[in-house]
Amino acid sequence: MKILTWAAIAVTALFALMNAGAVVAGDIATGYRVVGAVLAALGLGAAVGLATSQPWGRIAVIAVAAMNTGVSIVALFTDQQGAAIGVVVGGLGVILGALASTETERLAEV
Repeated sequence: MKILTWAAIAVTALFALMNAGAVVAGDIATGYRVVGAVLAALGLGAAVGLATSQPWGRIAVIAVAAMNTGVSIVALFTDQQGAAIGVVVGGLGVILGALASTETERLAEV
């Protein structure tokens, strides 16, 4: 099930980059830029946490993806550019985060 974990990491990194891109976009409202910056930082941290098998990594991915989905749904109703893509990618992050492996591997000592 490592493939699901790495897929969750990739999707989380993707929406973190998408949120970072929204920060520099000129046609997005200021409130969404601020939220985008926060979600980009949280998404990056969650992706790193899951990639390094931190005990909080999986929960962080699910939480940040859920926040991303929620903000994208609000943005969808306010006609913000890229909101529909944010709903899809955020929803995929929640699903893959929930399916990601929680096992931690340890190197064998020699």
